Amino acid sequence: MQFPPGVYSELFHQTAFISALIAGFAFTFAGVLTTNDSKRPIVSWTAAFSILAAAGLVVCALGWTLSAPRMAALAGDPTVSTAIEMPLMYRQIHRCLWTVFSAGFFLFLTSLGLSGWIRSRALGVVSTAGAVLAGLLAVWVLSHFSG
Repeated sequence: MQFPPGVYSELFHQTAFISALIAGFAFTFAGVLTTNDSKRPIVSWTAAFSILAAAGLVVCALGWTLSAPRMAALAGDPTVSTAIEMPLMYRQIHRCLWTVFSAGFFLFLTSLGLSGWIRSRALGVVSTAGAVLAGLLAVWVLSHFSG
């Protein structure tokens, strides 16, 4: 797909923001769970998924944030036509980050789904159902915007 370079820059800014926002929630969730005194395996698994989600999403926020100025520079370059294909290096970076983002997002949803089981069976069913529904909707949304 071809867009003006400014569109790519904005795409990178927005995906970096979304990644950082979700990573913040995952870090908070992991922090709460790692200070929990429970030795139950579900607590450890939920914390582990939160930590992995946060780590991957932070990498995405960093990668997209550092790529955005280059795209913005291309937008200001008068030698660049109004519509370009994203340069190969940034297309490869974006695809890699999109894969890491998707994995991190689904790890985050997994940790949300597991979290209810820490409290009770009823809450576990609700949290799992909510996470599965969110995951299905996310697949639908992300399939329209993947790199």
